[in-house]
Amino acid sequence: MTLPRGYTKTEWEKYVRKGRKLINQKSGIQFALGDLVVDALEGHTRGHGEVGEVVELLAHQIGANASTLREYYYVACQWPAEKRRDDVCWSVHARLAAVRSRYVLIRKDPLDPITGEHRWTVNEAERVAHRRPDTPTNKEERLAHTRRLLHNDEDAAAAVTEMLGRPEVRSRLVSDQHARHLLREAQYEHWRQVDREMEAEVELAPVEDAEEVEETAAETAAPALRYQEAPLEILRLIGSFASFFVSLQRIIPEIHAQDYNEETKAAVLDNVHKARMLLDWCESAITTGRTDMDKALASLLEDEEGE
Repeated sequence: MTLPRGYTKTEWEKYVRKGRKLINQKSGIQFALGDLVVDALEGHTRGHGEVGEVVELLAHQIGANASTLREYYYVACQWPAEKRRDDVCWSVHARLAAVRSRYVLIRKDPLDPITGEHRWTVNEAERVAHRRPDTPTNKEERLAHTRRLLHNDEDAAAAVTEMLGRPEVRSRLVSDQHARHLLREAQYEHWRQVDREMEAEVELAPVEDAEEVEETAAETAAPALRYQEAPLEILRLIGSFASFFVSLQRIIPEIHAQDYNEETKAAVLDNVHKARMLLDWCESAITTGRTDMDKALASLLEDEEGE
């Protein structure tokens, strides 16, 4: 038997025995009230309207809730006296009332995973009836219970944030490759959304004239350049660099090299090599005026386009 902290086995068993005795007494009363309705209807028409009328009037006149009395009546009908077990509570009989093989099932006590005893509990009856147990007893049931409670995204996010305050939870999370992958995807999608929103704001912003656009660009660029006089291709080139710098500053901190295989790393390093060659080409074009690319770069770009 499972004991709560601070109790001896002898002390706790005394309360359990007393509680079970009270439950048995309550179960007897519940069955007796259900049998009372059965007896009241004996020899009378049992159409839906007649049953409802008898239950409601009887409940009102004896001081009971009509819905509760109707449930007692239903369970009593499903469990004739000779099929009931006096040592199994009414609530278990109620959970099994719609199970076809209930008369056979009730004879054998299932294992209670909480206490380790073989006895009928409401939890085990709910499992047999293919209903959600009130008290989850294994990982699958606990997770299902948590999902039902946290079906709202806002609540789920708040719960996850709170759980991340626990060092053991953080440790398990970062050691799970799938979890890390999901977090990186979420970060990537977040920044993509930020970029889309920024682009939308730029497109929708009212622009009075071209000078205002140039002045705005000048504020965020190198001060040595006179943007009012700069050629369009130079402005576009500097804008591409700025976008490239911002993207890398966001993405690089998300890298987790320990999660990548050699093939993945090689693919990234190959692109780093290509980027260096393109930057060298750009530098050469600006310093020498020659815009033709060397054979190695041309071959590299041809391979890229052919993939």
